[in-house]
Amino acid sequence: MNPTEFDAIEQRIERFIVIVGGAMAVASFFKWGIRGALGVALGVALCWLNFRWLRRGAAGVISLGMAQAGADVVHVPRSVHAKFFGRLLLLVVVVYVILARLKLPAAPVICGLAAVVPAILLELAYELMSGHHRWNEP
Repeated sequence: MNPTEFDAIEQRIERFIVIVGGAMAVASFFKWGIRGALGVALGVALCWLNFRWLRRGAAGVISLGMAQAGADVVHVPRSVHAKFFGRLLLLVVVVYVILARLKLPAAPVICGLAAVVPAILLELAYELMSGHHRWNEP
């Protein structure tokens, strides 16, 4: 697979996160009401943002590794570590604010944060149904 195919997969996963998140928000409205739907929507937004940041961070580390291929000592800038841990810290703070300050129900927020799981399963189904799987490649 070439890099553009991987980019297409990652972009489809991002779209699936939004689609699944919308369906989850509608379903949660009927179970938990408007506050539950808002909790799911905020959780999905964080899930999407986290996936996007993680994808870009991984791409940066990969390009950094490719640039230093063959070097005896590999240098990873402190900014790479700061961005990785800063992303996690920011997510924890935002989830705290959502749960403690906005007082939204925890279950819908956690469900929204986990929207990447069904999105990845949808991507796998898409690849199988469209024949993009790599089992037959040499």
